Amino acid sequence: MLERGDVRHAQALELLADASRLLASSFELSATLPKVAQLCVERLADYCAIAGSEREDEEFFFEAGHGKKLRLRRGDPGQIKTGLRSRGYANVLIIPLPGRHASLGVFVLATREDARFDDATLKIAEILGLQLANALDQATLFERTHQVADRLQRALLPASFPRVPGGQLDGAYRPASEEAEVGGDWYDAFELPDHRIAISMGDVAGHGLEAATIMGEVRIALRAAAVGERSPAAVLEQINSVTNLRSGIGMVTAIFGYYDPVNRELTYAVAGHPPPALIVEGGLAGYLPGGGVPLGIGSEIGTRDWVITLPPRSWVVFYTDGMTEYERDVIAGEERLLEASVRACESDPENPAIALQERIFSSSVNRDDAATLALSCFDGPVPKRMEFSAIPMTAPIVRAMVNRFCDQNKLSDDQRFALTSSIGEAVANAVEHAYRGEETGKFELRLSAQDDCITVDVQDHGQWRPFERRDDRGRGMLLMHELMDRVRINSAQHGTCLSMVLNLRDPA
Repeated sequence: MLERGDVRHAQALELLADASRLLASSFELSATLPKVAQLCVERLADYCAIAGSEREDEEFFFEAGHGKKLRLRRGDPGQIKTGLRSRGYANVLIIPLPGRHASLGVFVLATREDARFDDATLKIAEILGLQLANALDQATLFERTHQVADRLQRALLPASFPRVPGGQLDGAYRPASEEAEVGGDWYDAFELPDHRIAISMGDVAGHGLEAATIMGEVRIALRAAAVGERSPAAVLEQINSVTNLRSGIGMVTAIFGYYDPVNRELTYAVAGHPPPALIVEGGLAGYLPGGGVPLGIGSEIGTRDWVITLPPRSWVVFYTDGMTEYERDVIAGEERLLEASVRACESDPENPAIALQERIFSSSVNRDDAATLALSCFDGPVPKRMEFSAIPMTAPIVRAMVNRFCDQNKLSDDQRFALTSSIGEAVANAVEHAYRGEETGKFELRLSAQDDCITVDVQDHGQWRPFERRDDRGRGMLLMHELMDRVRINSAQHGTCLSMVLNLRDPA
């Protein structure tokens, strides 16, 4: 019901101010226009509708009114007016919403009173109509610019991935919802002449053409440096030297790695980028090591190689910080990413990267670009030779690998217990004692099944730290001798090999 005099006009002016704030707050018309329509019903009329088209093939119609909504459609203004009057609205005001090139829609107000809209109300409605037209025009322009930026960004990313024997690669890119510029996130994967798969991912600080240009330069430089190299850390150091030659490059985080699909061995290095996540079917989920400083900051990035042999039915998820910093709480974002990765990888194997982004942003807005690359490892035989960085996280990975080995060789429960317990102790010794100082080395695990026995070798390449007896440790060797049929230790200057044999048949 319309109010009279100064009170009504004051409310109308407040309406203009509140509507302006709403329209300026977001380009999401589905969020702002219903609120504007509701404000008009509360302060200006009994019914309000805003109808138009944000895109050529997509129309919208938002309405608010006292009682049940009419569910009218955009249609012809004369039809709208006739429809409203047939439903008891005495006065109907339809204001066109002009655009730069064509009409964008209509703004409709109606009241059940016999009194006509006075001149002040008409003026307020006209001003509000202009505000709505400008908001629609800006939203349309933003949407078109956003689509162009999205297409350009996707054109800079690989159109397809190489075939991965025994696995697959999947990628997903999601542009910032509130940005209309191309970003600096990328992922890449390509096959090398020796059939290894090179994988890279990174994030150039900022948005716009300059960030996209830098991203393209770094990605191509990584491709060139990858050929003939074995060390991902050496590749990143080389790229860092190249980026330092370019002035004003800003900060670039990156991760680069090689994947050997035959041995399921992933070797990677990190330059200030978020560390990859590892998911193993059956409950193991965690973050692999990271480190290093971003490219283009100093003469050295201080990175190193990390190596892991992937168990059957496992996934490695690479991602940019847009996947964890969307709510400005990195710790909570990392926890949610890990939980969502488990569900996405195990429940949506066709493309875990897309499934992960859909889960992460189902109830959150991505304020930054988000890129995801998932390396899936299908079921298959456990490699005879496996290599790992000597870090505590390898213990559950090795346990998963050994359990799968036991499944494949149909070992009994007692044999499984003996093998997993003994190998676990041997791996713990390699991690804890083999390497001195801060440098972390590698160790190899070799597993072989014959008709009558299982042979195991755990080989490190370091010099063992002096043994320190502790009440809760020191029983590992005793346990191995108790569980295995033969245990032998060969120590040399450049490493130690612990060999074990488990008989599958009782000696005659």
